[in-house]
Amino acid sequence: MRKLTMTALMTAMLASVTATSAFAAQEGQAQQQQQQAAAPQQAQPIEVNDEQLEQFAEAQASVNEIRVDAMTKLKNSEDPKEAQEIQQQANQEMVDAVQDTGLSVEDYNLIARAVQNDTSLQSRLQQMSEG
Repeated sequence: MRKLTMTALMTAMLASVTATSAFAAQEGQAQQQQQQAAAPQQAQPIEVNDEQLEQFAEAQASVNEIRVDAMTKLKNSEDPKEAQEIQQQANQEMVDAVQDTGLSVEDYNLIARAVQNDTSLQSRLQQMSEG
């Protein structure tokens, strides 16, 4: 049972490559309702300037490092309470990492969704990472 719980926790964290689900709890119910109301607008491409994309790239790198570190800790954890604490700490560290770049969590998530759906934005991000 413990192994199944740990596997489920690890799978859930891997699924949050963009950390969208990790941030959902931090955003609060009111903001989630706003996002749901704005969902049709989010399907349209958004304009992301170079500064925002650079902030996103920096935040994404930090979020991925935090995620990998948390996954390692979860893999070595045997206590469900400890695993929950690891997840909560990682979630908070991810929020802090995003905010430290100057982006809000909401903007980070919007850009992450845009990058997933916009090949030109993906190219710009890749060029920034290489350059």
